[in-house]
Amino acid sequence: MASKFIAALKCFFKSPVYSARLMLGSSESRVVESIKARCPEVDIESLGYYAGLFMAILFVILCVIMYLFFYALKVITMYREMIFPP
Repeated sequence: MASKFIAALKCFFKSPVYSARLMLGSSESRVVESIKARCPEVDIESLGYYAGLFMAILFVILCVIMYLFFYALKVITMYREMIFPP
């Protein structure tokens, strides 16, 4: 599974427009041929699944980072006088 995931990510970064079109359900021959020409090692049927999985993981990571940032901001504003004496 790891090799399929890495191959799909490489293909997604090589041609994000065609990969996104394929993920959204476009089965045009031009899109499929372009993906096959640029990424012959990737399975066309699983490209959307693995690229979507990558974007979901990235979304969760960014949400956690945002939560930690706003929590730290809240703590700083609550204890501003203790952290930064006047």
